Amino acid sequence: MLADIFRNPELKRNAWLELKSNRILAMLGLIALAFVIATTTLVDKDYLKFEEVLMNTALFILYLITGVWGSKNAADAVADEINQKTWDRQRMSGQSPLTLTIGKIFGPTLLQWLGGLSAMLVYFCAALFSENVGESCINGLIYIALVLLMNLSALLFSLLTITGSTQSAFSHAKINTTLFFILSVIGVGWISFYLAALGEEKGAISWYGLIWNNLTILISLLIFIGWCCIGIHQNLRKELQYRNKQYFWLAFLVFTGFYFYGFTSNFPIYSEDYSKTTYIAPEIYGLNAVYYHLALVSLVFFLLTQFLLLFERPSENDYTLFLHALRKGKFKKAWQNAPLWFSVVVGLILSLLLLFALQISGLVKHQLPLIFRQLEILQFQHNFAWSYLAIVFLVLRDIFITRTLLYRSKYKNKLLSIALYYALIYWAVPLLFMIGARQNVTAENYFLPFFRAVGWFSPVILAGQALVAWGLQRRRLKA
Repeated sequence: MLADIFRNPELKRNAWLELKSNRILAMLGLIALAFVIATTTLVDKDYLKFEEVLMNTALFILYLITGVWGSKNAADAVADEINQKTWDRQRMSGQSPLTLTIGKIFGPTLLQWLGGLSAMLVYFCAALFSENVGESCINGLIYIALVLLMNLSALLFSLLTITGSTQSAFSHAKINTTLFFILSVIGVGWISFYLAALGEEKGAISWYGLIWNNLTILISLLIFIGWCCIGIHQNLRKELQYRNKQYFWLAFLVFTGFYFYGFTSNFPIYSEDYSKTTYIAPEIYGLNAVYYHLALVSLVFFLLTQFLLLFERPSENDYTLFLHALRKGKFKKAWQNAPLWFSVVVGLILSLLLLFALQISGLVKHQLPLIFRQLEILQFQHNFAWSYLAIVFLVLRDIFITRTLLYRSKYKNKLLSIALYYALIYWAVPLLFMIGARQNVTAENYFLPFFRAVGWFSPVILAGQALVAWGLQRRRLKA
């Protein structure tokens, strides 16, 4: 298996193009110069020690070279092939999906990983002289995993918009991956900042009773790296004209639900002088605990649905086959041609149904994670049935509008038109109603149910929006 990796034609091609002696020497020289400048200007015995400066400089180099530069190359790995009209030649080269996956993941970023890992070698040598060797080494592995996740995310996001769409086959359109590159850098950068913040407050988060620490963070990152590799492999299988089954996607959804179900936000207890903070888990048991955790799973499924509606672009033919099969009751065929967001929506509706059923039946008292403080739709005046319908109609509205824009928009940049819709419907329009709410305090509630679902009128308004959106799709997309 290892020998097959080194015989990978895509890796060989990129090694021949990227790993030239002058480029390697130039990169290593610049990295050495960065270490020299950092140590001579930043080392201070009272504040920053020599090993700390080396470690921080190495992490900066890793993020800049392998994270930022490498993610741009990863996002362009397939897009450049399509833009240069060489992708069809690669698809007919006889490479297996696994060989092509390994080649596209690591081939375009060989030079960047050489530079990043060289800097991290200095990091681990310096970590041996740090105050906490074990923690410093685990932190180094976490940052390497975050940068790898950044590269994989950039490639996966770009593939989501290419695979199955008309852009990947005999297309004259140019694919610009700048947005996917920026999204991966910002997204994973935010994750790294959030993980660092959690690391400073040890005990603030627990997962299935385990205290959230650097080791659980590293294990989680490695698992999601594995899922990204599977996602890239499945997309490239489809590009090579293999038929994918939904098993991997369903397994990912089950894992996602299980993974996020286990998180608990612990309550802080401050000392009298605020010099020390301890955390205790909230006393939630039985069905109350189910409700508490299920709320977070529902939120994750909702966000995943919106992400896929924005970035996934199956061909119009596949979507039409899906609609035909669904309308005629051929559920097996519909499932085979279903877009990824369909199964997420089913999971979202079922989790919300259980969530609100627990409230309506009176089996639970209202207890939500701290992240839901602004999500008043789940608690306002105990109108849980109306709240459930409001969210369902809202999701249906987004599905119909985004599919109409994707397949019938006159704009060449489909992603931009869909992003404009989200900016209007989730920011501009609600903001106007909030401004007008000074005179009528409930005006925005009818159009912004995520802040407050008022009685029966909010789901009725959203149902009307969903019907209009469905009418536009049916008229413009013959199904």
